[in-house]
Amino acid sequence: MTGILVVVVLLVVFAVGYFISVNNTEIRLRNLVKAQQEVCEANFDKMWKVIKQITNVSDTYLNAFKEIYPKLIEGRYQGKDISFIVEHNPPLDTSVLQQLATAIEINREEFFSHQRLLVARHNEHKTFIQSFPANILLPNAKEIKITVIKSDHTADVYATGKENI
Repeated sequence: MTGILVVVVLLVVFAVGYFISVNNTEIRLRNLVKAQQEVCEANFDKMWKVIKQITNVSDTYLNAFKEIYPKLIEGRYQGKDISFIVEHNPPLDTSVLQQLATAIEINREEFFSHQRLLVARHNEHKTFIQSFPANILLPNAKEIKITVIKSDHTADVYATGKENI
């Protein structure tokens, strides 16, 4: 009788311990998904701040160039024979535009990596709560809603199944 009681107590302890483990795993996965969603939001915010900062510098540079350039060449040669003069006007520095293009590419790739990780973690959580025995032990566990950023163009292509470029 004592042996059976020990076995029953051990089974109960094992079952409770296993339930706690399954519950903690679901909580860990849920929190990973939520944290990754926040990382995506923060990264998207950083991406737009970097692009905005560079374009503001670019706008400032272009506006200054537009303001200065006409004054540099205005009225230089009025009434003079200028057929032998070769102009050396300041060139427009396109390095800011190259910097912008590079920043956009790097930041978009970084954002995509974070989005890909979010989708993978979401899938891991969803698979866990739908799989046995978690689906029995955690019947109230719900799938987490995530936001994957995509363009209207992408949504339209997937809705219609056609891409007409």
